[in-house]
Amino acid sequence: MLEVAVCPECGVPKPFTEDNVWLNSGAMVQAGDETRRVGFIESENLDPVYKGIEEIIGVPISHLVIDVIRKGTLDYIRNITLPKIQEIIKSAEGAGNNIADFLMANGQVCGFGKYETIGIEYKSANEGYTTVRLTDPFSVLLSAGIHAGSCEAILYLPHEVTYKEVSPGVYETTAYVSKHPEELEERLMMRLYRRKEGDIELERCATCGGPKALSSFKWDLEKGKIFNTLNSRRMVLIGPEAQDPLFEELERELGDEIPAAVIEAQRRFIKTGGYSIEEMVNAGDFRTQLALRGLGNLRKVDMSSKSLRVRIDNAAGYLLIVGMAQALFETAVDVESNVEWEISKDSDLDVEVTPRKTSYAILMEGSSPS
Repeated sequence: MLEVAVCPECGVPKPFTEDNVWLNSGAMVQAGDETRRVGFIESENLDPVYKGIEEIIGVPISHLVIDVIRKGTLDYIRNITLPKIQEIIKSAEGAGNNIADFLMANGQVCGFGKYETIGIEYKSANEGYTTVRLTDPFSVLLSAGIHAGSCEAILYLPHEVTYKEVSPGVYETTAYVSKHPEELEERLMMRLYRRKEGDIELERCATCGGPKALSSFKWDLEKGKIFNTLNSRRMVLIGPEAQDPLFEELERELGDEIPAAVIEAQRRFIKTGGYSIEEMVNAGDFRTQLALRGLGNLRKVDMSSKSLRVRIDNAAGYLLIVGMAQALFETAVDVESNVEWEISKDSDLDVEVTPRKTSYAILMEGSSPS
């Protein structure tokens, strides 16, 4: 395991707080480039949501998931790696080992899982591969895309990737040199973040300067895992390009039904258990947790048996937020629901969840005096 310096006060790895900036708008961005937004999010819903979307629309989406995160990883790494270091690690000598070291170190800090190198060979600019074994990946599909994007960023050679499960929870991914269709490269461009001012300030650790609320999370650096100690959920540091641009690309390719499919897949996952409406209706805590994750600035949350209304400025991962709000309302009130939502050009999100008429009639009948 590569050694990673950790803050002695809050226990957070120093690269985590040094490489990222939490803005007063509720956004989280790269320290070296504030146009690149990132997020610190729950990861256990990711693959189930992708699978749920496939089941709802009846079309495989794995290739798009991998391609979008590959492109996002390529941009992310090239922004955090100094040009001088890039020139060294992209040279033929030791290139593969540097890829492996980067994947291992990044996986430790970001919560990707445990990486082990099992095969490296680069014969020329047109031929080569890197194979890694990944134990307990936060997402199989996203991990495959990250592997390909990392190789591209370091070697400046286009890569494709394959993956297979070799034992329960253990996967092997092989990224190999291969050209991408020009059409795909043009379509999957990452969105730049435009800074907006806000009014949310997170309390800071006196030693490292990172958000003090990060002390509630535990890093298992050997296994490459991060857990929220308040609810035992697994976390990951990853860019919103793993979500919003992916779903927007799916919508362009497969049709207008994609947003509803994403929301429904998330709603189904959240209702499997372990989540409660209290996480959302305590506005102070919810506002802090959203900003800590880089998902936006909570402006309003109103809850009753008749509706749940939420307003988040500068929102990221907005379709997943809509699906979570719908699921939490249904669980709390025990009704089926309708959800309406709107996202502005400036990424301000409004959500309203209300009981379906038949469910609401039953609810009112059950609550009337006998």
